[in-house]
Amino acid sequence: MNELLRATPESVGLSSRDLLSMLKELEACGTEPHGLMIARHGKVVLECWWSPFTRETRHICHSFGKSYAMAAVGAAVTDGLVSVEDRVADLFRDDMKALGVADSGNMAKLRLKHVLSMTNGMSVHAMPGADMVRNYLTTDVDLEPGSVFKYNTTGSCMLSEVVRRATGKSVYDYADERIFKPIGINTQQLSWMTFKNGLHVAPGVAASTENNLRLGLLFLQNGRWGDKQVLDEAFVREATKKQIDNEAGGYGYQMWMHRQPGVFKFCGGHGQDSVMSRPLDLAFSIQQAASEPHDTDAYDAVMVKYLLGKQLPATLPEDPDALASLRSYAASRHLPDGASAPVHGFAKGWDGLYTVSSGNFHVYPELVPFANTNVNRDFYDTDDEFTKQLSIRVGEKAVELTMDSRTTLVARLDGKRAPRETYCPMPSFQHECSTAVFEKDSLIVDTWFYQTCFKTRMWFSRQGDTLRLTVRKERLHDGEPYIWYRDVALTKVQ
Repeated sequence: MNELLRATPESVGLSSRDLLSMLKELEACGTEPHGLMIARHGKVVLECWWSPFTRETRHICHSFGKSYAMAAVGAAVTDGLVSVEDRVADLFRDDMKALGVADSGNMAKLRLKHVLSMTNGMSVHAMPGADMVRNYLTTDVDLEPGSVFKYNTTGSCMLSEVVRRATGKSVYDYADERIFKPIGINTQQLSWMTFKNGLHVAPGVAASTENNLRLGLLFLQNGRWGDKQVLDEAFVREATKKQIDNEAGGYGYQMWMHRQPGVFKFCGGHGQDSVMSRPLDLAFSIQQAASEPHDTDAYDAVMVKYLLGKQLPATLPEDPDALASLRSYAASRHLPDGASAPVHGFAKGWDGLYTVSSGNFHVYPELVPFANTNVNRDFYDTDDEFTKQLSIRVGEKAVELTMDSRTTLVARLDGKRAPRETYCPMPSFQHECSTAVFEKDSLIVDTWFYQTCFKTRMWFSRQGDTLRLTVRKERLHDGEPYIWYRDVALTKVQ
């Protein structure tokens, strides 16, 4: 079964009392923790999920997924199929010829190790998507590769394509064979999104807390798992050391250096991290709904205080009472429910089918990092992403909203956040928790896409047979609370 070993905190030099204090401070620091696992000397000593999250939840990882792609590159290096010294011009020779890209200047100097370390030499970030190979190769390499840190997600996606071409398998299938199975990663609790043309997306992984911890432990253990050297140790040593300076303290191969010596981390937006400390032989994996950078700094300060910044002994005396309190507290964690209010007579009359008469909206969570460009469009199974008709049905326990007969939200009136499967073309967004509140001539529906960090508020105001709808995507904890909003008018179909 390849189960991770479990141990008491004290048996590996951690204090149950301190860990309990750490959990309480973590909850109070503003990150909205969803899952946490801590291991020392390869043994798990603390595991906690905040209901409705569970150990089985496939939680969106954001850019943590880049580290999964990097690990697959490491496996290809281990198998002798590629080298970090390989030139991009050689890896994509035919593409460059077809695109008319010259193998000269800085492009001729660009190597796989530069792609891995975010030192591609490109001031302009090429767009990802189904055309990412063309977009990347035709972007000017205007800086000396290896000289400057420039975050480049499309370069990370190219790593998946390097693996596919070197192995003849998708990065997912190759990683499953070479990494996931050997180290016990559960693929039932991991999904890896693809663009419409089938290319796997480097940031597109959703995984359980334990899967992320296992990947971290593999790198903490220098690529070794039990008696098997899964990844070449020399590759792991290079991956986990600083390759280039940046404002955050440095970057390795698709991972960040921590300000604490000997600590490196896989990082995803909103606080999806696995953090590994060589001096302490300690790793933890955490999933959250924090903002960048304030709240992630707050959570990091807690972990430095109780773990990363300490000198830990080999063992401590067992403390059964403190351990029982820690485990009881960890087992009782849950996120607060949504708003609720009694449903009075003014809830009547909302039922019906409404046509969008002005404006537009849809309820899939949107990421809009490039002006108004919808970077999720490459994953949709239709080019028409906007709702034409909305059905509202008010029941005794819930309000049911159906958009174009494609996706349905069931918003509970009791405020309970209960995950429910709904339709969405993106696998990480296929479960939602929705609550609804009536306030005289208004209906407020809060939707939380359970496997993600995203929340959407739909605020309906009724004026006869016309509804005014404001749709807002929350930014989570930031001073500016919304990423975007839509103002929409809907007319009831008679």
